[in-house]
Amino acid sequence: MAQSKYDWLDKEIAAIKTHKFHVVDGPADRKFRRAVMNPSASAPRSYKDFVVRFGNAELYRQDGFDLYWVTVFASLRETETNGGEALLWFGKNDMNGAFFKPALLSGEAESLVFEWIGASGYLRKTADGFEPWFERCCRRARKEYNKRRWSEILGGPEPFTKGEKRIVQARKRFRWNVVGVAKNKNLRFEVHNGSKTRLAYLSIGIGGAIDGGIWLPVEHIGPGETQIVEFDCYKKFAAPDEVEPYELPDPIPEDRELYWEFRALD
Repeated sequence: MAQSKYDWLDKEIAAIKTHKFHVVDGPADRKFRRAVMNPSASAPRSYKDFVVRFGNAELYRQDGFDLYWVTVFASLRETETNGGEALLWFGKNDMNGAFFKPALLSGEAESLVFEWIGASGYLRKTADGFEPWFERCCRRARKEYNKRRWSEILGGPEPFTKGEKRIVQARKRFRWNVVGVAKNKNLRFEVHNGSKTRLAYLSIGIGGAIDGGIWLPVEHIGPGETQIVEFDCYKKFAAPDEVEPYELPDPIPEDRELYWEFRALD
């Protein structure tokens, strides 16, 4: 069987035992494949081939963050520049959005790739097509991990210790609600410790206008107690009513660095 241009990625995904390092939907079903490969759907063939093979893809998870160096969307998203120029957003190179220009698309022929450089920056051509853009981004991302770290990623994370398992079980029994805004614009959280122990921190996700997370100091809240904890939820960047705290899922071993609960064990 002839080798596909993306066989290397399939092999890399299969070799890595850190399951969230590469996250892909997997091969498209028949209906989605037919829609993507329809000749009337104008998009570069290399992009179409990737989408029907992997779907949405988040690749090369960044150490210490729930972010990825390379992202590809399974469908093109219409947008435009501040000046009104039409763009088709297909992915990200770290924090830079990656786009095709509809005016340059011609059937399934390769088309130039442009990236938006910086939060309020400018549009710049960065590749002559999707495939060279994707391969360059992946090569650069791979260089973020030294030999020792790459070996750890391939082998997968160490399982939770007994102490870490106790933390996972304890945080399941914590409950919290946002109950108001303090005068200094910090959010006020009512936190209940329903466990039989204390945690140093309680990690909480932040959505809305900000994509991030916080760590409430809760060591002073004993088993069975409920107290108010005030915390700065990115108030320099968004108003209190623009952020949306949400409960994080139970951690797994490869998420250690993302949950402050485990830092008390260091």
